[in-house]
Amino acid sequence: MDTEAGARQRSRAPHPRYDIRLARLEEPDLAQQAKTDIAQQDKADIDLVLELIDHAADWLRDKKNTTQWARPWPSPYGRWKRVHDAIRDEETWLLFHGTRPIGTVSIKLEGHEELWTPEERETEAVYLHRLVIHRDYAGGGLGTELIDWAGRKGASLQPDAELVRIDVWTDNGELHDYYRRQGFKDVAVRTTSDKTPSGALFEKPLEPSAPAAHPHIVESQLARVPRHPIGPLVIPGPKNSLPHPAGSRS
Repeated sequence: MDTEAGARQRSRAPHPRYDIRLARLEEPDLAQQAKTDIAQQDKADIDLVLELIDHAADWLRDKKNTTQWARPWPSPYGRWKRVHDAIRDEETWLLFHGTRPIGTVSIKLEGHEELWTPEERETEAVYLHRLVIHRDYAGGGLGTELIDWAGRKGASLQPDAELVRIDVWTDNGELHDYYRRQGFKDVAVRTTSDKTPSGALFEKPLEPSAPAAHPHIVESQLARVPRHPIGPLVIPGPKNSLPHPAGSRS
């Protein structure tokens, strides 16, 4: 799909709406499931998040000079567990256009102890991770709005937060420039004991601001409906994982 043409077409639509809700480890209630697109009924939210990451990874491999998400980091199981734990801890959000998942972001209220210094972590902040917009929706400013929405959401959970921070793949220079255009400033490039490839740090002031008059992103009340468990969670074991390859944090 020509994403630029698609973005122009969407820009002419009268205030398109995108619903965002917490990702979860359970299926929605049966009444809601009846309204859900058949193609998505048998997919857990963790699968939707991983598919969005893999879609972005395919595009990066084809179009950009970066190792970002070239392979699951530090292993398929390690990536799965990191995404799983963020969903379990109610940190991960899924963005939908109708019933189609088109984006995701995770919001943490504490910074990585090896990336952010003790002095930096004394300043309350919102930390964003795994921010992805599907390429079909690129070019229309939706990424910018998702950053702003996530900052406001984090600030509602951490009222004393002064900054929004993000760690970015160290070798993805174009992504660094993108965040600079969003008002982020360079903090440092650091390494960790597990050799994370996501060591380029950025931050910007978390300005108190009201949502846009006609926001595209609207928090869905479905995030709080009663949910029915889907049964025991099957965790991919090491025997189903590849050897720990060099790659990028996701």
